[in-house]
Amino acid sequence: MKYDATLKSIFQTLPQRLLLLLTGQEAAALLPIEFPSVKRRQPDLVVRLADESIFHLEFQSGHDPDMAWRMLEYFLLIRGRYPTARIVQQVLYVGTGTPAFLTEIEEIDLKFRYTVRDIREIDCQRMLESPCLEESLLAVLCRLQDDRRTLRVLLARIAVLEPKAKADALEKLVILAGLRRLEITVKEEVKEMAITVDVMENEFLRDIFIRGEATLLMRLLRQRFGSLPGWVDERVRAANAATIETWGDRILTAPSLREVFEG
Repeated sequence: MKYDATLKSIFQTLPQRLLLLLTGQEAAALLPIEFPSVKRRQPDLVVRLADESIFHLEFQSGHDPDMAWRMLEYFLLIRGRYPTARIVQQVLYVGTGTPAFLTEIEEIDLKFRYTVRDIREIDCQRMLESPCLEESLLAVLCRLQDDRRTLRVLLARIAVLEPKAKADALEKLVILAGLRRLEITVKEEVKEMAITVDVMENEFLRDIFIRGEATLLMRLLRQRFGSLPGWVDERVRAANAATIETWGDRILTAPSLREVFEG
């Protein structure tokens, strides 16, 4: 999933604010672990905490009936690498529903458990205050009192970046916002704040922003002309950004639906 790669890229640097909220400690070191195996295993985040314990964090957006066994497998692999360390494991749920994972395994001669936290338990303001921009992007997944205000704060930080860094940060924000169905809201706020970014140079952003323009156009067409025939949706879906903008300019003056598209 694209969000998974985005989260992994965010944690190329230590997410100290998040770790402090989850464990009560800051990390002493990031442990870049990848386990060689027939089945490749790479945990989302493994760090050594200030008390010398090892903290393993996995992100999950949906239900996985085998999550407990996957965490046990990671535990054994980490234990093999750090045989004397205390290991603490946690799944951080970033999805939209209610997390429902089996968190314990109990069989003959085997007992294992880990904990689950819902990222929405964290006040987004705590993450917005992180001095690390990439970590602060996680605020969009936390408990939001005002989603547009949160997005504006993040976009204000993104707006001052160099063009390449700006596009990269905006892409990550859109991907994470998609987990909260806010990607179109991001697009609207970018336009409102007049943030300049060469969307056409970024394939992912181009697709998202064109889809946002198409959604807005369909909404305006329904407000002006009521129920729309099927051919309208087909033409809008197939159109590029410039064409959608042209049609949008005609909505208020075109006397009929046909003339929006053919005027």
